[in-house]
Parts: sequence; structure tokens; C-alpha cells
Amino acid sequence: MNCNELVPVFEKIIEEFNLKGTLTDIIYIGTGNINDTYLATTDFEGCNRQYIVQRVNHRVFSNPERIAENVCKVTDHIEAKLRANGVEDIRRRVMRYYRKSDGSYFYITPNGEYWRVLSYVYGSVNVNESDIPHLYAAGIAFGEFQKYLSDFSADKLYETIPDFHNTEKRYAALHKAATDNVAGRFEEVREEYEYLISMESFASLFNVLHECGDIPLRVVHNDTKCNNVMFDELTGEHLAVIDLDTVMPGFVAYDFGDAVRFAANPGGEDNEDLSKIYLDLDYYSAFAEGFVPQIRDMVTARELETLPDGVLAITLELAARFLTDYLNGDVYFKCKKPKHNLVRTRAQVALAKDIAKKMPQLRQRLSEIV
Repeated sequence: MNCNELVPVFEKIIEEFNLKGTLTDIIYIGTGNINDTYLATTDFEGCNRQYIVQRVNHRVFSNPERIAENVCKVTDHIEAKLRANGVEDIRRRVMRYYRKSDGSYFYITPNGEYWRVLSYVYGSVNVNESDIPHLYAAGIAFGEFQKYLSDFSADKLYETIPDFHNTEKRYAALHKAATDNVAGRFEEVREEYEYLISMESFASLFNVLHECGDIPLRVVHNDTKCNNVMFDELTGEHLAVIDLDTVMPGFVAYDFGDAVRFAANPGGEDNEDLSKIYLDLDYYSAFAEGFVPQIRDMVTARELETLPDGVLAITLELAARFLTDYLNGDVYFKCKKPKHNLVRTRAQVALAKDIAKKMPQLRQRLSEIV
């Protein structure tokens, strides 16, 4: 559906959420693999007002209202911390949900689509291809996110996607997909599958450490891509952390690892030229230098020590997820080209191999920061 076809839906959304002004523009700005995101502009008394409008994939997020409750609990807590610290211009530091007049968070179309409205962080930019200054700023942003929620009980949150970063279960799903082979693709991916299975010991690492009492569960973001931070368009300073649908209990090392996995790989997730995929150590250090000082006083020494392990574990996990979806016939992730999930799998496997090779350097660089 193109943006022009969405005009009637957006006009209804403006009415349902009591937004100010008349719709003048819709721009598709989505970069995620699950939801569709748009920037809606209205004219109100001669001035532009802008809103983030999202169509939520309620097949992935089966209880959207509970997700909204999660997000509002978290953003309320962060906002209180920011106000207590004397931070100005709170609207640029925390994204907010709009509610309808009945208090609900979603407009549900006659054909069952879920639409929501969030505040727009004005004067900001979203960065898909990171550089070192933005990575450092993103590290601060996600570190502050952890810090502000360090006294927020994870028990207060609904688990939006059960076992989202349960690497053991992701591997179990991969085993089943390979056995079932419903799309008849196993022989094509045998090499990638065998590599992932050879690294399966990492799948249980963090759950074992948690069960032993070495690392706790905390409230974490669970999708710490650099493009989930908004930056000031003039100064490059970090502003709001966005895309909070996956905020749940989890491990700090997974948030750290996912950020590094995404941003410190110059080749990206979709590159078919595997020679361009590797872990850039300077990018790794830039994020760590922003992130670690924010959390250093609130986490255990064991948590800090295992941050590099999180980089490898989360990369293996995502490779397993992409390969599982490919084996199952591409039923979960959006695919934008033929064999997209296979391309993604091979990219993550190549990255995992480079991370494993560079693990001593990752540990050394982290020790210099800690």
C-alpha cells in the first residue's frame, strides 16, 4: 500500500487520537523488519505538526495493548529520572504514546490492522550507517537507558515476545526447522547449519550464568540498533531511545552485543559479499566507551566481563533465527529480495566467525575501558 492509499486511514487516525490539524503529508520511514513506520504531518493554524504513526504487526506482537502499557511504564520512569536530573526539553529525550479519548492506545481498522501514534522527536535524525561519533553517542544513550531503569523491577513488565532472546530456544527452533525441512531447503544450507551447531555451547552461556547467580535479569531494550536512537540534527548529541516494543527482562550483555553486532559490521546485515563483513574494532571501542561508563556502577563485575561474549552469542542467535525462518519458508521476517533470509544468515555467520577470532582483542579493549 502506497502513502496516497493510506490517506483515509490517517485521516481517521487523526480523528480517533484527537490530533491537531489537517493531514498534509505522509512519508514512509520504516527501517525495521516487523512494523511499518510513517511520519505524518498536519497543518494546524499555519504551523506544521508531526507525528510518528505505526502499523503494528500484531501477529508478532500478539497483545499490542500490553506492549503499550510496558512502554508507558518505562517512559514514565525515565521521564521522572530526567526531570529529577534537571534535564530540559523532555519531549526530545523520551518518546510518548498518544491515547484515544477512551484511553486506549490503538486504532483498529475494519480489516483488523493495529495503528498507533507516538510523539515525534523534532530536530532529530535517524542514522542507519554509523560513524564513530554517532556510535559513541549511541553507547551513551543505551547505557543511560540501562542506568535510568536500574531501579525498575523487571517483574512489572509483560513479556512482549516470550523467549525473544532465549538463545537456547532459538537453537531448538533451528533444530526443528532443519528436521522438518518444510521448504525443502536444508541441503542448500547444510554448511551454515553445521557451523551454527558447532557453536551451540554459546546458546546456553547466559542462562547458565543466571541460574548460578552470576548475572541477574534486568530491564533491557532488546533491540539496540544504532537506528533506534534519535540524534540532534545539528550537534549529533543523543536524544531519545526509540522502538521500545521489545523492552523486557534480559541480560545487559545482549543489549551491548546486539548494538555492536549491528553497528560495528561495515558490511551490514544484507551484504552478499562476505569479504566486506567483519567486526570493526574501532567501532566496537567507540560504542563501549559510551556505554560502559554509564553502567559501570550499577552492574556486577561478571556482567562487565561477559559483554564481549554477548557480541558473539547474539550474532549466533540472529543467524539461527534467520536460518530457521529460511528453512520454514520465510514466514517471520520481511524479505525484500529473493533468498533474503539466506543472505542474512550467511552475513551473520561470517560476522560470528570474525568475532570469535577477535575475542581476545575484544576483551583487551574492554578491560582498558573498565
